[in-house]
Amino acid sequence: MRKLTIATTWTLILVFVLSVSPGFASSPPAAVQFEVETTFGSDGAPSFGPFTATGPAVDQGLVCPSGETIDVFGKVSGFQSAKGGLNFQVVKQFTCGDGSGEFFVKLQVRVDWKGDNFTWTITGGTALYEELHGTGQGIGLYVIPDGVLDVYTGKVHTD
Repeated sequence: MRKLTIATTWTLILVFVLSVSPGFASSPPAAVQFEVETTFGSDGAPSFGPFTATGPAVDQGLVCPSGETIDVFGKVSGFQSAKGGLNFQVVKQFTCGDGSGEFFVKLQVRVDWKGDNFTWTITGGTALYEELHGTGQGIGLYVIPDGVLDVYTGKVHTD
């Protein structure tokens, strides 16, 4: 009888732990694409511009469909390199146009003779986006006056 009680107790503890574990409450990753029209800031002002998001992540309500961005951090390195490229580390604040909150995206950008490509990671957010995480890749297309059109592709999920 004692063995049955111990086994039952451990089973109940295991069921409880698994039911409240944050890892088991995560949403499955959903694909997303962001198009960000960035206008370069002048005289030291931060870069800014609108964004639109599409894909299953938007359809599922994980990410808002549009809003504005502004660079909140930027650093340049690599210009002394013999390879002739630049590395940018940028953090962009994405503010949703529907008032649902904002999230922050860290970019690791490489600009060289091959073009403008980058990786991105969502590092945090507010309101509906406090638990948002995601990663992906992107490419810059120089097609707007005084700026760049960046296309991000990847996946996002919530914890």
